[in-house]
Amino acid sequence: MRGRDREWRLVDGLLQKLRGGGGGTLLVDGEPGSGKSRLLAEAVAEASERGVGVVQGRVEELGELAPCSMLLKALGLRSEPEGGDGSTRSGPLVLERLRVGLERLATGPVLVVLDDLQRADPATLRMVHTLHVLLADRPISWLMSRSTAPIACQAVSLFDVLEREGAERVTLAPLSPAAVAALTADILGRPSDPATRTLVAGAGGNPLLITELIVGLRDEGLLRDAVRARAPGRLRIVVRGWIDTLSAKARSLVETIAVLGRSLSLEHAASLLDTTPAALLAVTEEATAAGILIVTENGLAFRHELVAGIVAAGIPPSVRQSLLDQSGVFSWAPRGWGLLTGPASIGIDTAIASGRLHEAEQMARSRLAEHGSVHGSAELRCLLADTMYLTGRGDEAIHEAEKVLVVPGLPGHLRERATLVQLYATARLRDDGTARAYAQEVIDGKGRYGPAVRSAALVALATAERHEGRLSSALAMAESAGRPAGAGPPKERRYEACLIAVGVLVDVQRLDEARAMLRQARKDMFGHGHLAWAADASALEARLELLAGRFDDAVTEARRALDLAGALDTPLSVAAACAVLAAVALRRGDLQGAAHHLGEQPGGTPEARLRHALLAAQVAEARDGPRSAMSLLAELPGPLMLTIEPAAGPWMARVALDAEDRAAAEFVVAAAEALGGANHEFPALGAAAAHARGLLERDCDALALAAGRAEDVWARASAEEDLGKVLAAEGRRVEATQRLERALGTYDDIGSVRDAARVRWRLRGMGVRHRHWSYAERPVSGWDSLTETEHAVSSLAADGWTNPQIAEQMFISVHTVAFHLRQVFRKLGIRSRVELARLAAEQTRDGFDPPPGGKHA
Repeated sequence: MRGRDREWRLVDGLLQKLRGGGGGTLLVDGEPGSGKSRLLAEAVAEASERGVGVVQGRVEELGELAPCSMLLKALGLRSEPEGGDGSTRSGPLVLERLRVGLERLATGPVLVVLDDLQRADPATLRMVHTLHVLLADRPISWLMSRSTAPIACQAVSLFDVLEREGAERVTLAPLSPAAVAALTADILGRPSDPATRTLVAGAGGNPLLITELIVGLRDEGLLRDAVRARAPGRLRIVVRGWIDTLSAKARSLVETIAVLGRSLSLEHAASLLDTTPAALLAVTEEATAAGILIVTENGLAFRHELVAGIVAAGIPPSVRQSLLDQSGVFSWAPRGWGLLTGPASIGIDTAIASGRLHEAEQMARSRLAEHGSVHGSAELRCLLADTMYLTGRGDEAIHEAEKVLVVPGLPGHLRERATLVQLYATARLRDDGTARAYAQEVIDGKGRYGPAVRSAALVALATAERHEGRLSSALAMAESAGRPAGAGPPKERRYEACLIAVGVLVDVQRLDEARAMLRQARKDMFGHGHLAWAADASALEARLELLAGRFDDAVTEARRALDLAGALDTPLSVAAACAVLAAVALRRGDLQGAAHHLGEQPGGTPEARLRHALLAAQVAEARDGPRSAMSLLAELPGPLMLTIEPAAGPWMARVALDAEDRAAAEFVVAAAEALGGANHEFPALGAAAAHARGLLERDCDALALAAGRAEDVWARASAEEDLGKVLAAEGRRVEATQRLERALGTYDDIGSVRDAARVRWRLRGMGVRHRHWSYAERPVSGWDSLTETEHAVSSLAADGWTNPQIAEQMFISVHTVAFHLRQVFRKLGIRSRVELARLAAEQTRDGFDPPPGGKHA
């Protein structure tokens, strides 16, 4: 499956776990035509190849004949006659029959595959959840899919519940440009020509539309002159199938937008259809839920330009002309497929909101080169600036926006759009203070700007307040920016305000609020197809999970952010995601992995670059001691670092003290206390300040306060450990042991292997010993057979460390290091460190990742 490598790795992992006797759940979301059913079909075939039993069910297009009939049919069970209250088909008797049927199959591994659950009856969905819970201890894995088109269907609730209970969830994004090119070449048997690529771009990365388009053109002999060719019949059938599911009012709305060929405000659409905006709300929801329309900054538009052209071509010419006359729009035909009509911005807005930024930029540049109108060119430059900003090229975006703003007689909506991009780009990508001044001008201008630009100005001010340590004010401004005035659905759906609000909540460790806000934003993003911000949301989720001590979940979300950033060409989140991966690797004792994730100079936001620099200093301290870290920390703005990473304060104070630089430690403590005092409503900041002060003064009360108030699980364990050290130095052995064991328990629970090893070493020095073998089942040979400790030892040895250096790093004896290396050599079938280094390099090149830290006894 082209472009679905990440999703297939998740399927492969699910099957591997199932073959090993475990279970799991993978939930697949995606827009119509994104390849959900294809992915499930490939999974069924692969499961059968591996000797895994399969139970397969799919809800038909018209829904279920009766509640739970899809489940009964999948298990080959006969439906019983329905009682008067309907209980026979969805009550305890059916539950028992389904449970017994699945248990009968579960003598070996079983994969339950359920497709198109958005059509399922609510009783069926409740039954799926109940079976999922009842059979959790059986060798059964679940693979389920639903379309994101029906936003309000109850399958959304089922997926949300299952995800909270630990299920893996993946959304099939549009194919990347490289995957689109590969898929097209697969069908044609050769690389596509420019004309074909232009047509394919209108499919917006949708695999079904691309396949039906290319196969149809090929089968109908239309490839020679694809630019002038009619839409192939099989593609028209697909689009007509989507349109025919709509109500009459929704079809009228869709056809009107197709004819006008541009984004259409709700008010304008209502006037053309002789109704009110309020009356169109339900119709709009229906059309967006079907995956046909999307809400952009300028109103309603088609999700896929290709679909717009086919719908427009199916409307009689006289009706088309009447609508054009009524709306005052002249027909304009771009170079390309003759079916597509509309002004210069057709399709680009939709591509931007959908995250198809490379495609949007290509269209904007192509049309800019051929457009003669001054204001039309200005509109295209606005769109080009937006793509530049979202792809991390802040200076280029600001330059394009400035070109627009100097155009004489610029229409108001273009001035608004250019100002919007300029504000977001300066706020997120520059840290020179210009964003605050520019935003204040907008706020002071009052009526000159609309709500979208004022929201952007508030985001810029919130960012400035955050950088200056006024987090309460930053949070209030960000939340205000996320609540635009006016009723009804917003004309603009941008997520910068929400993302910065979540970022501040994560900074101050109000994790439950951050999680709820982020979950709602992601649901809205995927529900409306606004994927340009999806990678940023995943990177934030990864950091949230890191602070909550769920390292495996943090790694999963960080990788999801990287996959989305690569697929959608939205690199702003890459540095933040790599920082999370590096932090997890560092805490698991994998210094080589941490350095690998920090290997490239980061781009992205100033906050992400600072976290990158902090982690580089932490890796240097772990490798070479505190003095090497101090040289790196000297270059960082301390107060700003503590604002975005409060837990860094105690670490920086500890490193300064270990390097015998008390003045630097006092500076860090003063900065942490100033930040906590200015933001007293956030206890996490006060806890970090107390931790730093406790380290400086060896104050047990301050350290106990920090351990009791910290929300960051790792920071809480760190405070407990530091308190144990101070108590031990004061001769209070029993209390010290209690605190150190509490820290050890937390480190073990979250998989912070390196920290746990250090605490065990300290306890051994006090005469307290803890066994720490892992209970995980592993194969007898190969990389997967290595324990976490063996993997850490092999990683350091492959990196050139000597046994004494490894022993010091891992807080174990030299003899223990030698023992672990002998085990590694035996399991890998090698005899020397040279062979080990070669194998490790091959594994890294092939994308190998260390096994996650597990729980220890």
